[in-house]
Amino acid sequence: MNTSSNGYVMSFAVGVCVVISTMLAVTANNLKPIQDAAAEFDRQKNVMVAAGLVAPDDKRQRAELEKLYKDRVDEVVVDLSEGKVAAGKSPADVASMKKPEDRLRYRVVAIGKDTNGKADTYVLPISGKGLWSTIYGYLALEHDATHVRGVTFYKHGETPGLGGECENPVWCAQWKGKSILDEEHKLVGVGVKKGKVDPAVPMEKAHKVDGLSGATITSNGITKFVKADLTAFEKYLTGLRQP
Repeated sequence: MNTSSNGYVMSFAVGVCVVISTMLAVTANNLKPIQDAAAEFDRQKNVMVAAGLVAPDDKRQRAELEKLYKDRVDEVVVDLSEGKVAAGKSPADVASMKKPEDRLRYRVVAIGKDTNGKADTYVLPISGKGLWSTIYGYLALEHDATHVRGVTFYKHGETPGLGGECENPVWCAQWKGKSILDEEHKLVGVGVKKGKVDPAVPMEKAHKVDGLSGATITSNGITKFVKADLTAFEKYLTGLRQP
């Protein structure tokens, strides 16, 4: 066999590519369940951080945190068009929805419970465009469905040190206690101000947080999509506020 011929070299190269591609495909397939489980755990932890059940730097074992989520968090599917829990639908149903209109209509809400099993916080999924990427997070509201318990921004592609500071726990801590309704009970959301919030201005103190330095577009994007998602959930939240 002429190992220097073009045919041999080409056959060898193709053979190597096929073998390596097969090995990579098998490895990826075997790792997918592990990767999916890790992603789900990360999601659950971010829900609990927003709800105030764990600190961002909680070092407890994964099994312990997963049990905490199971014990202290329920998930429901909300029909945004009606503002009510969609009977007979599960989070898995929402994840498998293919039609864009269905995915917009049905959203999963995590309900945090106190030690007595009573609902005391509502964690809403939020997402929208920043400067370079779609930013994903969770906004937790107190049992009054009006004041912010906490927020997390856990997945994005914003610039580190600038827009990427949206995930900084110190910045996120500013959201706690902010009101999404004004004095007339109209939805205003929580705005990210350009610059520092002036505590002497009641509107800023109640509804705004400090801007992200050097990241005006990211800050504006967060303001916009948080308001949009709260608007989408408005019927549901209004129902929660009813006596």
